[in-house]
Amino acid sequence: MKGKLVAIWRYNSKRNEIKMRSNVEVDFNGISKIVSSTNKELVLEKEGISTTYLKLNFNEIAKENAESKFIGTWTIVNDFEDTQLLKMELPDTFSFSTISSIGKLKSTINGTWMYNSKEKAITFIGESKLLRGKSFLKEQSENTFILNKSGKEITAKKEKIAAKDISSTSLERLTFNINNFPARSNESSPWSDFDSLLVKLEHVNYLKYKRSMLIPSTKSFKEDILLSKITINKERKSITLDNLIITEKDTLKDTESFKGGLLNMKNDFFPQEDLGPFRVIATETIKVFAGEFKCKVVEGFYGEAKLKYWMIIDKPGVYAKVIRENINIFDKLDYQILELIELK
Repeated sequence: MKGKLVAIWRYNSKRNEIKMRSNVEVDFNGISKIVSSTNKELVLEKEGISTTYLKLNFNEIAKENAESKFIGTWTIVNDFEDTQLLKMELPDTFSFSTISSIGKLKSTINGTWMYNSKEKAITFIGESKLLRGKSFLKEQSENTFILNKSGKEITAKKEKIAAKDISSTSLERLTFNINNFPARSNESSPWSDFDSLLVKLEHVNYLKYKRSMLIPSTKSFKEDILLSKITINKERKSITLDNLIITEKDTLKDTESFKGGLLNMKNDFFPQEDLGPFRVIATETIKVFAGEFKCKVVEGFYGEAKLKYWMIIDKPGVYAKVIRENINIFDKLDYQILELIELK
């Protein structure tokens, strides 16, 4: 991988040998005889095995990559729930991210790539087992390419994370910080009356939201549907929300939200996360898929995460919109938006 120290080496001119030591690749370790050396390649021999190293022309690689049709963010076609995203940039870097079905980033691998138009081959250098090494281009269009790597096909599609997702969702960063909030706040949540919450939600069967999750290292969003089925128990004075995630492939059981007895009774932002600190910044009429709603707009923190709530004034327990922003363990931006599609 370009920029990464792989091994240290020492040349012995008398013996015409190179000694290498590596903590990354054990095959580099030891003494190799120089069989031949030109301005284009180096051939070494160790224990009867010859290895050829090609000299890289980074200007030529950058030119070839720029003229290829691989630049952009691609979804790798697979048979499991996780989404695999390949982002290829100029002059020669890529990132390969795996995202769970609920939108959580599981891993990101970075590396370099180079395209050879004469061979119609692309080489990935990095830690990804799926991509690492040389693959040959079998098929390519504006929105799809298919690679053949050792007899196995790798199909990538661009359209699933392209225009339709970007056009319907924009990135609205939450710029406030903890210093913007007083040490003690006299403000209260617009939904602090639990009895009113019970009465209003009694006539709502379910809430449906569009969830847009930012794809790491891109400006594109992955979308799914969240469906919350509401059950009110008047005798126990409790509220239960059974939350489902609806994707293109399946309907998955997510979390259960409950308020009653001692559980969540101090959370005046139920069924969302309790905020501390928070501030009410405005009264605003907002238009979402489900219609226009007059809301109290609240900003605050849940741990390190920043949140912004649009709380419908005459419908306690129903959010018109929610933005959540955080920096994850990979030092990447976790960002998602909920927008109300339907309440019934």
